[in-house]
Amino acid sequence: MAARYCLLTNGRSNSHNSVKSYFDEVAKPATFAQQFCTSSHDECIRRSFITLIIAIDGPAGSGKSSTARTVASRLNALYIDTGAMYRAVALYCLDNNVSAETVVSEITLGLEQSADGVNVFLNGKNVSARIRSQEVSDMSSQVSQIASVRDLMVNQQRALAAKATSEGRTVVMEGRDIGTVVFPSADYKFFLVADPRVRAERRVAQLKEKGEDAEVSTLLSEIIERDKRDEGREHSPLRKASDAIEIDTSGLLFEDQVDKILGVISGNEG
Repeated sequence: MAARYCLLTNGRSNSHNSVKSYFDEVAKPATFAQQFCTSSHDECIRRSFITLIIAIDGPAGSGKSSTARTVASRLNALYIDTGAMYRAVALYCLDNNVSAETVVSEITLGLEQSADGVNVFLNGKNVSARIRSQEVSDMSSQVSQIASVRDLMVNQQRALAAKATSEGRTVVMEGRDIGTVVFPSADYKFFLVADPRVRAERRVAQLKEKGEDAEVSTLLSEIIERDKRDEGREHSPLRKASDAIEIDTSGLLFEDQVDKILGVISGNEG
């Protein structure tokens, strides 16, 4: 059965301070012991650990979402796609032709863990497919610059993680400010990067899989512009935490970047 983690609506909860207190006082860095074993068919992971917060940040197209999702699956952890949360807000703004600054109190978000990944609910409706369009992606970049939206999202992300860890689950959260703002004391922090052209080519491939056409040159320009907005915004800019481990995925196979992260967590790779 899929597990749904409901998020709070702006102005309807007094739990923000308690969430912060929980992570300040209770969720201390934990030690992790993990052994890997191989068979003729697949790799199995034996887990023995206290709940962890694992932060994976990076720019668009660096591979952080697919990597975080797979790492979470391998660790039987809760995967939180923070980008999907901003996309849902952007979708609401597009559908209703309104500004995010004026409607945050009207939006209720929910995440549902399923065998296929994470389903995103906007005011009770599953919008998982709709939030992946290029139009929503472009709008989410603008929405994410609004301080009131970011404050709401950060509080909701912390609340989600607090609920999961209180239930004994590790959390893998990906975004652009997880290791610097949302969880600056995360147990493990990773920052994924890739050459802008490689990222554009990946995005073109993703769109083609959905039957959409796109030019690498066009997406390359959009990615460079997106990076400038994310890195230059006043609130929670995209930047690598000083203690994050940087992984350049430009020339890596997908499994290699996943294994690098698991290797660090297991203690098998520095």
